[in-house]
Amino acid sequence: MANPEVTVVIPTFNDGKYLHEALGSLEKQTFKNFEVIIVDDASNDKESIDAINSLKQKSYSYNLKVIELEKNSGPAVARNRGIKAANGKYILPLDADDKIAPSYIEKAKKILDTKSEIGIVYCEAELFGEMSGKWDLQPYSFPEILVGNMIFATALFRKSDWKKVGGYNEDMHHGNEDYDFWLSLLELGVGVYQIPEILFSYRIKEHSRTRKLQNENREVQTYLQIYNNHKSLYLAHIDIFFKEFYNR
Repeated sequence: MANPEVTVVIPTFNDGKYLHEALGSLEKQTFKNFEVIIVDDASNDKESIDAINSLKQKSYSYNLKVIELEKNSGPAVARNRGIKAANGKYILPLDADDKIAPSYIEKAKKILDTKSEIGIVYCEAELFGEMSGKWDLQPYSFPEILVGNMIFATALFRKSDWKKVGGYNEDMHHGNEDYDFWLSLLELGVGVYQIPEILFSYRIKEHSRTRKLQNENREVQTYLQIYNNHKSLYLAHIDIFFKEFYNR
């Protein structure tokens, strides 16, 4: 495919056993003019290594490229490497253990095509794996997003906007690199659109809750880093921020 309009970037680290589901959901897309870039973040388990190697022998309905990093560098670095190599004008990050509904790319792309003021398009979501049901996320609103993220990582945006903000912040070592990135895009003045349909499935794995508890110990560090990265944005809305924070 010479000129794909959309690039799906899939960072993966030891998630090889799930990759076939993510890629299978892309095979079913109603919109066909897209490419897929998998960035292997130096996976070191045999199942993932075998899965990555097998991709090089398979044929898909879309162009597939695999980038292999020499050392594990984290999702911000992996996403940036994939987006840098992307040919599409629109970017959709997708984690290797998640999947999307057949119409997601088509419907999200249509919003960016027709609404120049919109820079981030996402949808409603569901959980699967160790838990199931609708993912109860608060709908996007600004400046309330300054209190906590409302947009999951698998949202469509323009590569040109990614360039303007310098990509994902690779200094975000404790997670929330997607939250930090959305705030960077909001600082450009872009709007956010949520498709009122469940088109994204987020996997809950067996160790997800344990990892969440461990990450709570880093929450203050992460939030302070995000505040410092976007201090002017917070200060411009400090009254709303404190009102929302204390009403949580």
